[in-house]
Amino acid sequence: MNAVTSFLWRKIVASTVEQSVRLVRKSRARSVLIIGENTTSLSHALEPYVERVEVLNHNTLHTQLGRSEKALREGTPFLSFADGAYDLCIASFALHQVDPEVSEQIVRECVRIAPNALLIDFALAERNIELPSQYFCSLAEQFLHRGHWDIYKNYIRIGALHGIAHRAQTSEFANVTIWGGGIRLLLVG
Repeated sequence: MNAVTSFLWRKIVASTVEQSVRLVRKSRARSVLIIGENTTSLSHALEPYVERVEVLNHNTLHTQLGRSEKALREGTPFLSFADGAYDLCIASFALHQVDPEVSEQIVRECVRIAPNALLIDFALAERNIELPSQYFCSLAEQFLHRGHWDIYKNYIRIGALHGIAHRAQTSEFANVTIWGGGIRLLLVG
């Protein structure tokens, strides 16, 4: 099972990176902040196309969230980046790993830090043909990450990626579906 999930994860990362680079190039962003990156694949792929890439990786993000409980409760900025410091902020598979209220705050921080945000995460099926992909993604989350299965279920209950973007009151500029509809890339502002 581990060999299969590792193989699929590498394929998912490759597809996500390819589509992300395409959207970043289309947006003409010169400075990019990536929040929640688990691997260095995306940041390395963007380096030839942007002037500056900074990463707040998965572990650093969760450390920062733990230190920012008061700011999160109050809905105030919790990241130390200045308003408009970047052209684009990318939240890479970070939203399904925390409570929906925190996900909403992460999106609001992205839009504060940059005029546009690229949100990459699991999505709800919009058509019946996308249901197998959604089920596969949730199955992987259940078995690979038992510790946050309940958080993932709450994320799905509120509408997954589109629900979080809506709750954060963003406008959608681009919507790219990959992996049969189980994963989306939303460019919002």
